[in-house]
Amino acid sequence: SRIVFGTGAVFVMLYGVVFALSKSSKNAKNVLHKFNMWIHGVVHLIFTQETRWKPEKLDDPAILLEAKESGQEVVKKTIIFIRHGESQWNWVFNDGKSPLRFLKPSFFINLATAMFYETLDAVTGDSVFLDSPLSKEGVEQARSLSEFLEQKEPHEDKEIEKMRQALLGNDVESIVCSSNLRRALVTTAIGLWPRLKRKEEKMHILSSLQESSRNVDTMSLSLPDSYPPLPVAEETLEGFDPEELFITAENKGNKPVCEKGSVRMFEFAEWVFSSNSADVIIAGGHSLYFRNFFRSFLPHSSSHAAKKHKIKNGGAVSFTFYKSKLGDRELYMVEEKSIRQIHLGFNI
Repeated sequence: SRIVFGTGAVFVMLYGVVFALSKSSKNAKNVLHKFNMWIHGVVHLIFTQETRWKPEKLDDPAILLEAKESGQEVVKKTIIFIRHGESQWNWVFNDGKSPLRFLKPSFFINLATAMFYETLDAVTGDSVFLDSPLSKEGVEQARSLSEFLEQKEPHEDKEIEKMRQALLGNDVESIVCSSNLRRALVTTAIGLWPRLKRKEEKMHILSSLQESSRNVDTMSLSLPDSYPPLPVAEETLEGFDPEELFITAENKGNKPVCEKGSVRMFEFAEWVFSSNSADVIIAGGHSLYFRNFFRSFLPHSSSHAAKKHKIKNGGAVSFTFYKSKLGDRELYMVEEKSIRQIHLGFNI
């Protein structure tokens, strides 16, 4: 008990010193912000309600078909999900699926390297673990999407080519949005950079797309109505200017500790239909979020691979999304036969 009390006292003293210094020092302010982020991250890790819901317990999306048969209006949009490239968190912890990966020398080397840079980043506001940024491989995966879009020859599959043109900003009205986590923001920016730069287009940052997991890498470094530090984008993209690129009004900041992941998915579903007139919504985000989205909005009878498998890093998948009402209930449904693997697709 003395050790616990002593450790707590030291922490409170250090926190007080950093808090006092943060009033006059930008470096101390960055340290304080990371202090608070780590506290929030650990509390979220222990107490989160994030995963305490089951898609199969939600209303069957197939009910929407009943609403259509009863004469209710049904509206639809096309959504294209882009999964982020590999993050530095993935580089450290997810090198393979076997539990034995944590016994490999490479794991300890990567972890020590990450902790070293995490210490150096204390005064910059950056982080390896919190809101984990893209790794070098993740940048290349994002570039592969850009290269796919810039191919001169049309794709042999007409439906995939149609979606490729939508990603390029051609033929149909489309809008670009992303999770408020850095790996999603930067992957989307790199992958769509030819389009974004050519059209001088803005990207919406949506906290409703924030990843569904208890891990600290899903904590966002951005404050409400703001964007996080993005050194990887600054190093990779010529002419990158976050002030010009991002619309931040829909970024609420970090997800609440007690919020279930399903809440954000329904917020995003509502945003798709209510906040813009675009026919196609291009959304940069995360593997677990996307998989849970398909589990929630595909009919319960569906056994599509989207319910079981993650989209590959840097991959893009499109589908048709419906909305209707039945009484006071808002209904949403993914049309199973509309799902297209545009680039890379599912990790099957």
